[in-house]
Amino acid sequence: MTLDIHRQLAGNQSRRMAAEDRYLERMERRELAAERQIGELVREGRQLLYIWPQGGKYREGTRIDLVAFLIRNHYA
Repeated sequence: MTLDIHRQLAGNQSRRMAAEDRYLERMERRELAAERQIGELVREGRQLLYIWPQGGKYREGTRIDLVAFLIRNHYA
């Protein structure tokens, strides 16, 4: 009886770890896709980062903010 419980707990743990690995890989792919959508331009001697997603609005910001925006709004 206890052997079955331990086997079940071990199986549950391995499935959780596999699901977590899949989630992390998916998020890394989305972050890379978002990074590729960020453009750079120079205005008044300062470097600015911007995005202009297909069907979306032009937006400027930091790299972290732009990546988060693209992922949150399903552009990446």
